[in-house]
Amino acid sequence: MTTNSRQLDERTHQSTIRTSLAFIRTIDAEKRTHLAELRTGIGILTIPISLLTILIATSNYYSVSEILSLFVSLIAIAALLFVIGGYLVYSSLTKIRGDDRLRCRCDDLSHLVSEFNNHNHD
Repeated sequence: MTTNSRQLDERTHQSTIRTSLAFIRTIDAEKRTHLAELRTGIGILTIPISLLTILIATSNYYSVSEILSLFVSLIAIAALLFVIGGYLVYSSLTKIRGDDRLRCRCDDLSHLVSEFNNHNHD
């Protein structure tokens, strides 16, 4: 092999490693995004629980028959928030599992990093 072809092979190999590392970083960034979506979904799920807790705690101060329209609308909003939060949690968990499966298919990161460092310091 000539020197030029070795240099070309080495540059191609380094480019492949850089591309693999960039792909892994992208997968990890997407996972962080899905974890933030999960956090938001859990936060939205807590709102209906808080509303129902307030309704139960203050039930001695009102009669349901007097505020039935307000009560029904509040329960409808709580149900809607529960559905939205549940959807966010479910979809983010599904996406996180997909990211994990994709990440497992990538080469071992420590092997890639050590190989990258060895080629850069030679």
